Amino acid sequence: MEADGKALESLGWEDLVTLKRKVAGDLKSVTDRLVDIDRNQFRAIVTAIKTQKTALDSVTERARQVRAEVDKRNSDLLSISEKISQSKNFLSMMEARLPAEKEEELQAIVASNQALVDAKQYKGEREKGEILSKIKDASMKMEAIKAIRTIKDQYVMLTQQSADIGNAVKALNDERDALRVRTAEINVEMDKLYDAKRKLAAERNLRLAEYEDIVKHFDAINARLDEMSAMRKRQREEYGYNLPSDALFKVKETARKKLESGSKLSLDELRLLYSEKD
Repeated sequence: MEADGKALESLGWEDLVTLKRKVAGDLKSVTDRLVDIDRNQFRAIVTAIKTQKTALDSVTERARQVRAEVDKRNSDLLSISEKISQSKNFLSMMEARLPAEKEEELQAIVASNQALVDAKQYKGEREKGEILSKIKDASMKMEAIKAIRTIKDQYVMLTQQSADIGNAVKALNDERDALRVRTAEINVEMDKLYDAKRKLAAERNLRLAEYEDIVKHFDAINARLDEMSAMRKRQREEYGYNLPSDALFKVKETARKKLESGSKLSLDELRLLYSEKD
């Protein structure tokens, strides 16, 4: 700043005014940039980060739901697999005992023998017992055929359910993979945004330092202009409006400072100072 002060002292009024305009322009440029950073760029980045965080929360919650659904479906699949195994075992056991007669034949046996009983077309209790035994035997065989058919239908249904659940689990796993990819993409985007925010904060600090330096320079120029204006006022009071040139003003200023510091003055410098006092 001392060097800047000496440099300012070497400038005339017009040069200082020109420099002030330039520094004022620099000050406006830095101020505009700081305002843009605070009002626009920081806000845009913060908004974008919030948006990505919301998206990440949504993806994370959906991933949690998918995991829970996969666990439930796998549990259901295990239960169905056990039922399928039981059905296979039952069919394997029952098919070995499957009667040779067809169900229609057995129905006919039951119907014909039941008709004999209803009509009491038997010679005695013994024959009646034989007829009832035939009805019971045929009925049991029919029940076995129905049970096997029911288990087969159940087996088909369970197999279809197993396939449906397997497809659902596959779809959920595919969705989970897609969610992992999306999570990675969001994290990459957030890393970029945080990096941009850090860089913007660094630029803001740099601009603030630049702003402070420019303000100090601007204040120094104003102080020098005020000093020169006060000196001109004194000169106008002494000489009227027939003012000496900036060059003469600079010489007098230099001579005065040399006198104040105890440095040796030339004869011309002494004349200038004493003529000013007179």
